[in-house]
Amino acid sequence: MSKIKWLVMIYLAGDNNLSEECVYALTEMKKVGSNKDVAVFAQLDTGVHDNTPLFIKQSVKPGQTKDELNEVRDKKAKEKARSKGKEKGLNYSEVIFNFVKECVDQYDEIEHTMFVLDGHASGIVENFLRKEEADRIESLSVLSLAQLVEKIDKELLGGKGIDILGLDTCLMSMGEVAYLVRKSAKAMIGAEGFEPLGGWPYASVLSAVTDFAKNNATDIRPLAQRIVCDYIDFYSDYQAAGVSVDQSACKLAECDTLMLAVKSLSQVLLPCLEKVNTQVRNALILAHWEAQPYKNEQYVDLYDFCERLRHYCPDGNEEIRRACQNVMNAIRGSAAEGAAASGADDNFLFEGPNNVTTAANFRDLEGFIIRSCYSGLTVQYSFGVSIYFPWAEQPAALDIYKSVDFARDSRWLEFLQVYLEATKRAVRKGKGKLTNFHENQTLGQFNVTTSTFLYSDHKSGSPNKSGSPNKSGSPNKSGSPNKSGSPNKDLGNVIGSMRNPPTEFYQCVCTTDAPSTTKSKKSGGQQRKSTSSRQRWKSKYQR
Repeated sequence: MSKIKWLVMIYLAGDNNLSEECVYALTEMKKVGSNKDVAVFAQLDTGVHDNTPLFIKQSVKPGQTKDELNEVRDKKAKEKARSKGKEKGLNYSEVIFNFVKECVDQYDEIEHTMFVLDGHASGIVENFLRKEEADRIESLSVLSLAQLVEKIDKELLGGKGIDILGLDTCLMSMGEVAYLVRKSAKAMIGAEGFEPLGGWPYASVLSAVTDFAKNNATDIRPLAQRIVCDYIDFYSDYQAAGVSVDQSACKLAECDTLMLAVKSLSQVLLPCLEKVNTQVRNALILAHWEAQPYKNEQYVDLYDFCERLRHYCPDGNEEIRRACQNVMNAIRGSAAEGAAASGADDNFLFEGPNNVTTAANFRDLEGFIIRSCYSGLTVQYSFGVSIYFPWAEQPAALDIYKSVDFARDSRWLEFLQVYLEATKRAVRKGKGKLTNFHENQTLGQFNVTTSTFLYSDHKSGSPNKSGSPNKSGSPNKSGSPNKSGSPNKDLGNVIGSMRNPPTEFYQCVCTTDAPSTTKSKKSGGQQRKSTSSRQRWKSKYQR
């Protein structure tokens, strides 16, 4: 029992098509390993190793990882045999919790913690850490993830909070996800879009933690920034293979401010849609159309959407422009927004029950995003946090979304329901009574395939040498196309709803003194071609 500056715990959910990548992650960790200041533990779940824990010692010797894993597995098997099957069966969440508990229990005092979950994910409305168990698929929900993180914080860390929650998955840097874990962690690192199968470069991550510990630093923001920038630097070489990636670090203490900013936007937009303000409706569609998309256009970058809406918003709707700036200030911070930050509300009045109003000032905000960076063509308008924003109503997904705290508290769910109704095309006139298909059949009509990307990820026209999206013969870290649980962590980030997107890009400015991208309230920031001059590209890939 002893004191440690940093305890790093990494759960590798590889009982799926990620087995090889999870083992590779272990070998990367061992390039740095643990030391007197930093203790690194990992737990591997594959078809061969059923949740085998491993203390990560530095070693570059081939075969060392295998030998250590087998030794621990054999020891566990003997202990299980001696217990004669008296062990209580654990659910998925309990297995992960016990792993963390075993790590924490080894130290009397822990200054900082980093907890990383590596596996498949699909954002707020689908499963998390998908795995294969015999004849069934098992996974967590994002809600159960939040409950797990809360339990770890309260029962194991005394309520001091996880310093860095790492989501080495696809599509999890969402406002909705951050809001769920905001009381149990201080910073969250993840991607808005798809991740490559290789995931995080763990040697770089652990080197950053080790350097941070040596300097006795207490402000975790520089560490979070470095992890993000190192990730982008690592994958910048893969531009030669047409790979685009993004990653961001979020300050979870700013989640409530972000939620309120989105609520201000919902509040000013709802009357315009309910009264069928055609100009505002059309501006919303154009902004939605051009905004940076993710996951089959179900999610969009929240900052980019607001910047586009502010740009297209018709004259005479200054309250909408101000609400857009509220959100932009909340995401990047007023300092990063420069002069445009003053275009936000300094006394926004929220409607409450019984005609009670509360006020908020959005002009001087620190910002939710600690660092957001990208590499490559298709995710260059990623600013760090996405939000659920589908083009058409999907009842099953909306039913899940109704249980999401952020959706309710920000009134974004209410906005979505009105927006989807207001933008839905009318039924073509005919005879007889109105009929419809079963929901599953209807959804199937909107599925598209991966066959005709504007830009293909690989020479085969499919994402890899297998003729399917990856070496496993299935698409990626998602349990199929990638870490998203279906079409992602190696399906690759695609153009999506940016119908006539830029075909060139600058490298990401990834420094602490990055210049503001917002010129002024009137200029609408970075200028792209108007939708009227765009050709509508249909990017087809499987949902």
